Parts: sequence; structure tokens; C-alpha cells
Amino acid sequence: MLKLTGSILIIAASVLYGFRLQQELGEHVRQLVGMKEMFLMLWGEISYTRTPLGDAFLQIASQGKEPFSSFLRKAAAGLEENEESMGNYWKRLVEQEGDMFLFNEEERGILIRAGENFGYLDGRMQLKNLELYIGQTEALIKKAQDELQSKKKLSGALSVMCGLFLIILLI
Repeated sequence: MLKLTGSILIIAASVLYGFRLQQELGEHVRQLVGMKEMFLMLWGEISYTRTPLGDAFLQIASQGKEPFSSFLRKAAAGLEENEESMGNYWKRLVEQEGDMFLFNEEERGILIRAGENFGYLDGRMQLKNLELYIGQTEALIKKAQDELQSKKKLSGALSVMCGLFLIILLI
């Protein structure tokens, strides 16, 4: 009876672990979509309303999703307090707050490079720059969505298989 109960608990834990992995993979894709939305909203703020950068960050933060809302609020607050260039501040902020994003180095690099040009270029160049990063983010989203399906199946199957293997070892 004790072995059966332990086996059921091991299988339940392994299934829950697989489910958690699947949630993280889905969250990664959602964050990439959020980064694209942030770039699109910034593009709109710069092109149509010509809002100053700090105000644009706050406007987007009020409409956006986490973790980008809190990130943009910190960026807007830092613009007022900070004496370094916007590009350097943005890079430092991404590095400091990087734990809130589920991004790999390539994705984090796009976020850093996008912010490095804020404040340096005229409005037209900033819009072209944002269009470039929107396109790169779209490619990353497509790649992540393709990987998501196969990794979801793999993580679910592997977690159950590992649970079964552990049961066999223990019995």
C-alpha cells in the first residue's frame, strides 16, 4: 500500500512538473508578443502623437501587460532622475531587471539595442529603428511558437517517463 501511494505521488509530481514546464514555454511566447506590442505602441506614440519619451513610456505602461508595464514605469522614472544617456540607462535597466523576462540572450539583445537609440535619433529614424525591431520580434515569435508545440509534447512525455523510471528504480 505504501509503495502504491508513493508511486502515485511520484507520477503526480512528475505530471505537475511537466505542466509547469509547459506553462513557462507559453509564458515565454506571451512575453515576446508583449515586447512586440510594446514596440508597436511606442511606434504609434512617436509617429502620431509625438509624445516625449518619458510620457510615452508611462502611457504605454498604463495600457500594456506585465512585465513590460513595470519595466516602462521604471524607465520613465529613471529618465527624470538619470543624467546618463537614455541608451546607457535602458541597457543598464534591462540588465538589472532582466530576471522579470523569460528571454534568451538574442531576445534580450533586441530589447537592449532597441532602447540604445532612444533619444539619439530624430523621430523618423527612431520609427525606422522600431520597425526593424518589430520585424525581428515577429521572427522570434514565429520561431518560439514553432518550438512551443514540439517542446510542450516533449516536456509532457519526458516528465511522465522520468516519473515512471523513478518508480521502477524505487520498487
